[in-house]
Amino acid sequence: MEKTLVLTLSAIVGLGIACQWLAWRLRVPAILPLLVTGFLVGPVTGLLHPQELLGELFFPVISLSVAVILFEGSLTLEFREVRRLRRTVRRLVSLGALVTWVGGAVAARWLFGMGWALAFLFGALIVVTGPTVIGPLLRNVRPTSQVASVLKWESILIDPIGALLAVVMFDIMVAEGPFGDFRLQALMTFLRIVVVGSVVGVASGLLLREAIRRHLVPDYLRDLFVLAAVLVAFAISDAFQSESGLLSVTVMGILLANSHLKPLHELWHFKERISVLLISGLFILLAANIERQALGLINVRSLGLLAIVLFVLRPLSILVSTLGSTLTRNERLFLAWIAPRGIVAASVSSLFGVRLMNLGFEGAELLAPLTFLVIVGTVVAHGSTAKWLACRLGVAEAEPQGFLFMGANPFARALARSLQQEGGFRVLLVDTNYRNVSQARLDGLQAHHGNALDENVQEELDFGGLGRLMALTSNDEANVLACLEYRWLFGSQEVYQVAPVTSDGGLPFSRSSAGRLLFHPEATYHVLAEALRAGGAVKVTLLTEQFSFDDFCALWQERALPLLAFRQGQVMVATTDAPFRPEAGWHLVALVHETEPVLAITSDNRTPREAARRV
Repeated sequence: MEKTLVLTLSAIVGLGIACQWLAWRLRVPAILPLLVTGFLVGPVTGLLHPQELLGELFFPVISLSVAVILFEGSLTLEFREVRRLRRTVRRLVSLGALVTWVGGAVAARWLFGMGWALAFLFGALIVVTGPTVIGPLLRNVRPTSQVASVLKWESILIDPIGALLAVVMFDIMVAEGPFGDFRLQALMTFLRIVVVGSVVGVASGLLLREAIRRHLVPDYLRDLFVLAAVLVAFAISDAFQSESGLLSVTVMGILLANSHLKPLHELWHFKERISVLLISGLFILLAANIERQALGLINVRSLGLLAIVLFVLRPLSILVSTLGSTLTRNERLFLAWIAPRGIVAASVSSLFGVRLMNLGFEGAELLAPLTFLVIVGTVVAHGSTAKWLACRLGVAEAEPQGFLFMGANPFARALARSLQQEGGFRVLLVDTNYRNVSQARLDGLQAHHGNALDENVQEELDFGGLGRLMALTSNDEANVLACLEYRWLFGSQEVYQVAPVTSDGGLPFSRSSAGRLLFHPEATYHVLAEALRAGGAVKVTLLTEQFSFDDFCALWQERALPLLAFRQGQVMVATTDAPFRPEAGWHLVALVHETEPVLAITSDNRTPREAARRV
């Protein structure tokens, strides 16, 4: 038995990570292969029976996993972001959520005869979308900036809002009891749940915030300390009052999210890794735990419920949320179709479904299967048609020509200014150095403080209008990783990096790079930075029949290094693997120096090879 349990748990973890990898390769939300795998090993083949396998541990494992997931979701809810959002997004997470909540409840009541409390719990579960399903979709479709902004911020805000709504509805049901007898005792039970959950959540959040702010926890223990605090707060709250733990960790996460703690970015990075592991195993367990007879729910009524969610509730919520907005008709039509459900709906529905069945609530066995049907239906329908629909409606960037710069150093800023001011291209600079980011913003450039390799940062970025990456940092390894990371988004032809320096100090070879090498084999970051520091400048020159590219080269000779050229929204980048010869009508962007050869300038008059060895 022990060997079987170890083997099965190891297989679940392995299958979960394999599904995550498959989702990455196919560019689909990870939920889809995870749920399919769970259904295959569970109700379809009968190979896995999670409740029988884990026994009494099944319920605690789900509870603790959902607690961590809800804490993660609540960490994204910053009140300052709510104040800055446009009216459309504010309406979408309020009026739109209300339409989906009430409409979902009415549909469940009408089609399946659920009690009103259970129906409203189901409605709360299908409110959420979530960044884990919206993020990959946006990166694949790359819609216009307005559409991307609305979908992105809706998913970030609606996730914890929907979770809170579901927790409150569940707490109300538990307080009322299975027969809906809302007596004084039931009211007191509900109040105890709210009070205990809120008090424990606030107290735990304040203690954790002060511990981090006062540096009472060393850096190497901080992330694990937070994880332990979440689990302890959940357990303490549930010990004082059953069913209050989920509310406490949600309150705790919201408090921390609005504490303006600098280490939160590192915490997000850690909790994302933990969540990936939990999601990978949890979704397989949850899908496998659905009884085979539950698959019989896929009938005309359940498909009718899915149709109402797809074709009635989402369009209606968009209609009431976008009245008087600046969105075009086609943008509204696209928004009316896109709303895939995600992790919170699946995990919370399974947990609440099991608990309510144990408490004797009639119809509770429908909660998880119907929610999973909505998840699979929306992910498949929206994920498979979003790109096609965006192109048909004209809300996708047809051929985005903008530039994502990894690095906001002086050379990157100079090149970005030329592209933005002279060419009208959208540029976005990402840098971990806040001074560089601040200077870029002072120069009128859009800049983001963070690591472009961090998935949390990537979720925050707006890729609308961006069609290529330029990795221009002093860290050659980071440039290589950036090109590998963004190949799937921009394509291998549109990821570029400055020439790296090899480990022996020599000049680079193609095997040292993952992106196309920019400008010249000797144009390393340090050579470009030194040329700019020594008085060089990035200038734009219009090529004509009277002043061609050959004339420019003859005039400047080695005192100019061609970088790229643009014309009427088109871009030609100078690389070491392709000829660069812009014709008349193109604007040539070059790094020029009035007196010295650009590639020969170093701080101590050494050759570029010698300077590379010194670095």
